Amino acid sequence: MKYTLLLVVAFLAASFVIGAPTTNDEDQIIITTDFFPDELSVYSSQNDIISITVPLNSINFEDNDDDSDPDIILFFVEGDLDNGEVKEYKGLYRYKNGTATKMLDDGTSSTASIDDSKLAFFGAKSGIYVYDNEDGSVKKYGTVDDSVIDIVQVNGTGPLYVLTEDHTVYKVTEEGNKKVAVDGAKDAQQIMLDYSGNVYFYGPAKKPKVVTENGVQEIVGLPENPAQVRLIKPPFVIENGVVFIVDNDIYTIFANGTSEKTDFKLDAKPTASAVEATLIQYYAYNKKIYEYNILTIILGELFDELKTFLEEKAEDIQSIATRSRSGFRA
Repeated sequence: MKYTLLLVVAFLAASFVIGAPTTNDEDQIIITTDFFPDELSVYSSQNDIISITVPLNSINFEDNDDDSDPDIILFFVEGDLDNGEVKEYKGLYRYKNGTATKMLDDGTSSTASIDDSKLAFFGAKSGIYVYDNEDGSVKKYGTVDDSVIDIVQVNGTGPLYVLTEDHTVYKVTEEGNKKVAVDGAKDAQQIMLDYSGNVYFYGPAKKPKVVTENGVQEIVGLPENPAQVRLIKPPFVIENGVVFIVDNDIYTIFANGTSEKTDFKLDAKPTASAVEATLIQYYAYNKKIYEYNILTIILGELFDELKTFLEEKAEDIQSIATRSRSGFRA
């Protein structure tokens, strides 16, 4: 168990070091199956877990909430994966108080803004839906009826962005009643927003691009001809970039078009990740969801190999642990 704890804390340390370039191969942390111990599993399925969302708004984090160990609500999508590609969607679920409840049979994706609302938005084959945490209801949102396979939002007063099944990216406004295609984002396979509202996507060639107020720019400094890639919503401490997985390597890509390789390499690759809350993270691996509460791990049994790392990062950990959600809203 001690060895497993070391690996887990090292994995979670990505929240603090992600974005820093790799120094040399000896410093690499290789993510293996040891990072997914059964004791950290909170949910098991018969299907692959395709995506996970941890809302950073008032669904989970009230500004006046003094609870240091809240019951986190998750949204996740199940389906069938083949070589990293979604072959079939099998429903969108809410995980609350240890119980998973299917919210939409045809759900494909989920998102939530960083604000005071208790709303989340779901993409589905039948359009866009809104979830209200006050009563747990799910209702059709606006008039967009395209088959949506990805949906993202950062600022609650800002637009939604959706990716439709025909690989068109739309900016959705006016409470879901107006959609406008995003120029330059053609043949997108996935979309992601950073906390400054910049749109990231990649096409069939698996080369990521970013859409900013200055136009579309290709990200440079990445390997050529990757077999698999994936955009990941970053920890909230990263404002102008997102996480990008290239085969077994993890990069941070930025709105200025640059990229930096991190110290992590994936031998065991999660099918979904939710690191946005930073100190409480979720990963899906082998049809299970794992919860990593870094504060619980740190306050538990530690050993000599961790002391140096924790001493160096103690100020960062304390800052994030006490930081008000209002301080990192877009």
